Amino acid sequence: MISNKTRAVLIALGLISSLPANAIDPAPILFDPISVIPQMVIDVQHNDNLFLDETSPQSSMIKLLKPSVQLLAERRNSAYRLTYNLEDARYANSSADDYTDHRLIAEAIFELSRHRVDVTGMYLKGHEQRGANNSKFGDKPSEYTDKSFGVVYRYGAEGAIANVELTGSYLDHSFDNFKALNESRDRENSRFGATFFYRLAPKTAAIFELRYEDIDYDLVVLGTPDLDSVETKYLVGVKWDATAKTSGTAKFGRMEKEYDSSRKDQGSMSWEVSAQWAPLTYSIFDVSATQEFEEATGTEDAIDSQVLSLSWGHDWNERFSTNVGLSRMEEEYSGISRTDETDGFTLSANYDIQRWLGIGLAYTNTDRASDVPGESYDNEQVMLTLSFSL
Repeated sequence: MISNKTRAVLIALGLISSLPANAIDPAPILFDPISVIPQMVIDVQHNDNLFLDETSPQSSMIKLLKPSVQLLAERRNSAYRLTYNLEDARYANSSADDYTDHRLIAEAIFELSRHRVDVTGMYLKGHEQRGANNSKFGDKPSEYTDKSFGVVYRYGAEGAIANVELTGSYLDHSFDNFKALNESRDRENSRFGATFFYRLAPKTAAIFELRYEDIDYDLVVLGTPDLDSVETKYLVGVKWDATAKTSGTAKFGRMEKEYDSSRKDQGSMSWEVSAQWAPLTYSIFDVSATQEFEEATGTEDAIDSQVLSLSWGHDWNERFSTNVGLSRMEEEYSGISRTDETDGFTLSANYDIQRWLGIGLAYTNTDRASDVPGESYDNEQVMLTLSFSL
């Protein structure tokens, strides 16, 4: 769970990890039937605007250690994975912003004939960077805990004329510090969904989807209508994997947000598009576009967010690859008068020195223009990354 202002920065950063790139190939440690895969990533970054400040940006070098370990096990009709990630950051010019995040994810897949069940549970101890929403008022990052659980059930054989998918998930998002500032943002999200796939061609299917999400805030601020709401989405679309060069999903429909209080209900079009074009096996273009509601991060009711991203990943040889990405996010705030536009640009290069050792260099720029004074900013980051495993 990330704040809206932080999310704008990560729009650019996220493109790096989503693009195809050469990557190290870790060798597992075998303890039959369990495989253990340890990895380590070391980042050295320079951030020229730590607190996303419009008038007085502060810069710093940042050192990050990101160790992780995966435990894998497979049986005839099931697979299991347990992943632990740690991220420890140290700021040269702002030690108050040092943080250590922990993430534990447990996953299981059960498959038998026409039935498949995916189960995922996650426990996260995370943070929001200072400068993001209420976090700008603290003297160190706001810390939070996420506990989530999700189930996906799919019925239908591979290649069947029709398939049905049912989903359910639960999230408990609560802040651990600065309670006076953040307690009103503690909430629980319960989501249910149903999707019907109907095969139109061997590699093309029509999609009919319904989603329902109940959002329950733990605290009502005296004199302020509460933010408890129900969101519903109705989507129709198509999923295709027509050739080895093109694949994707496009869904369009309507989303509605109805409040339990006197806040004004919201309604808007909604879309989710994700497509990939690979003119060559080693060169891939990705495009994605979404429109959805974001939860309030300040005094607004909600945020109607539109995001468009384009990226190109190219493997120049077996060891060297590059990635470039562009993004645009447009946000319209309901309940207050505010509109933001955020543009992101990323450029990265990755080189595999050995099977178990890789190095990367990346540059990102995020530029937000807001019609509210003090909410615009420009942020540049340069990152040198070393990845290694056994």
